[in-house]
Formats: sequence, structure tokens, C-alpha cells
Amino acid sequence: MVDTAVETVSVFVFLALRFGIAFLALLIFFAYFLIKKPPTKADLWRGVLIGVFLFGGYTFQTFGLQCGTGPGKAGFITGLSVVLVPIFSAIILKKKPHSLSWLGIAIAVIGLGLLSFDTGWHFGISDIKGDFLVLAGAICFAFHIISIDRFIQKSLFIPLTVFQVGTTAVLSWLLTVTFWGRSFPIVFNSQVLFAVIFTGLVATALIYATQTFVQKRTSPTHVAVIFATEPVFAAIFAVSLTTETFLLRQWGGCALILAAMLFQQILDIFYIKDARAKKEPLKNSNTEKKEESKTHSIEEEKTQEKSV
Repeated sequence: MVDTAVETVSVFVFLALRFGIAFLALLIFFAYFLIKKPPTKADLWRGVLIGVFLFGGYTFQTFGLQCGTGPGKAGFITGLSVVLVPIFSAIILKKKPHSLSWLGIAIAVIGLGLLSFDTGWHFGISDIKGDFLVLAGAICFAFHIISIDRFIQKSLFIPLTVFQVGTTAVLSWLLTVTFWGRSFPIVFNSQVLFAVIFTGLVATALIYATQTFVQKRTSPTHVAVIFATEPVFAAIFAVSLTTETFLLRQWGGCALILAAMLFQQILDIFYIKDARAKKEPLKNSNTEKKEESKTHSIEEEKTQEKSV
């Protein structure tokens, strides 16, 4: 669907329209909340920073593809954000992933390799520029997840969602104007309109609102593994709606990615949450002891004052 659309309009125009529609949809849907509880300047700048990372991810990926990196290789390199997220999370957020999480990450990476790998892959000097640009996009996507995890503890998910999508829309339009020669004239047809509206409302507004909301309740590593399933569902839709066919190896890759997501889900429920639950009573117990000690010291001071 998207592949067909970008054959008619430029990628820059498609991204600008997609995020523009998503931004307008979010403004309309959350208008009452935004009026009732106006966002702060801190909400604005946090959302803008998240949006810059999101824009960077799509932009570097697009330029990498235009520099000669194949779609399969680009999909695999972009999927490596599933490895980058826990590393950055440990360094920046001081959130060290569970040791078993690395097993799920390894399974996801192997699955991505089987799904994306093509016998036509080749690594040469001419590919390096495009590969590094796609890798820069993967780093931006990783920081997008990390920044949401950092700021969702301080801001509500609605302003963060609206401002990140709005920032990406504005920057996409600026990029469209910058590359005027590649962007215009814009030719619309039914396929382009459907692709823009569907990806704008479902794949952008709904998905990023859901991601921002859910990230307050789960780990960045878990989110990264879930996003690794994107090429799986793309493959299923491609086979269902088009004449594209997949090899047994590629279906095996899909199965491994889904297995990694399920493994991470089980790990999150039975290990990570259980560990948090064990820490919580200990934390409450320490708090109660501090309160008792404080109350006892106050009573002693009152007793001493009476005796004086």
C-alpha cells in the first residue's frame, strides 16, 4: 500500500501528509482535554524533542534507501533498534534490562535477519553511506522510545503525543519544501489517498498515542521487541492483499519475532513485575520504619520539654 503510494508521490510529501493528517486528528480528538487542561511549556518542549527523534528516524531511513541500501537490509538495520534500546536504557535511564531479556532480543534479531535477508545482499564501499544513514535512523527510533520513557513520568501522554506528531508533521513539510524538485508536482489517486488517510489515522495517530500511553506501564525493552513485529504484520498484509510470496525461511523469521514478543511478555509478567512486587513491600516497610522513628523522636522531644 505504502510502496504503491510512494511510486506516485515523493516520500517526503507522503510523510508530510501522513503526519499532518495524524496531527489534525489528534487535535480534534483531544481538543476538550487540551482546552480543559492546557499543556505547559515543559510538555511542549518534551513533545518537540520526542518528535525530532521520530522525524530523524524516518528521514535518515528514507535518505539511506535513496543512497542505495536495499529495502530488506534497511528493514534489518532499522530493526536493530531492538538491541540499541536496552543499551541506551541502561546508560541513560539507568534501567538495566533483565538478563533474560537479552535472550528475547537475540531471538528477535535472528528473526529479523531471516525475514529481511535476501540473497541479493552485498556489502561494498558504495553501500556504506546508505547503511550508515539507515543505522542513524535506527538510533533515532531507539532514542524516540527512550525519550518517551523518560518524559512520560513527568507529563501526561496526550500533550506528548500531540506535540511529537505535530513536530514530525512540521519538519516533514519543511523537508518537502527543501527538496521542492523531488516533491512536486503532487499527483493524487485513490490508492494514494487511502494510503495517506489509513497510515495517518491508524499507523500514526492511533499507534503513537497507544505507544506513549502504554510506555508508562512497561519497559522500553518490551516496547522495542513489540515494534520488531512490525515487519511481521507487514509481511502478512503483503501476502494477503497482494501477489507477493514469502519463502519458508521468511515465515520462520516471522515466527521467531512473534516468539520473542511472547517471551518478553511472559518475562514482563512473571519475572519483572514479580520483582517489583517484592521490592514494594520492602520499600513500604522502610517508609513505615522512618515514620515510626520520626514519631518516636517527636514524642521524646515533647517529654523533654514537659520535664523542663
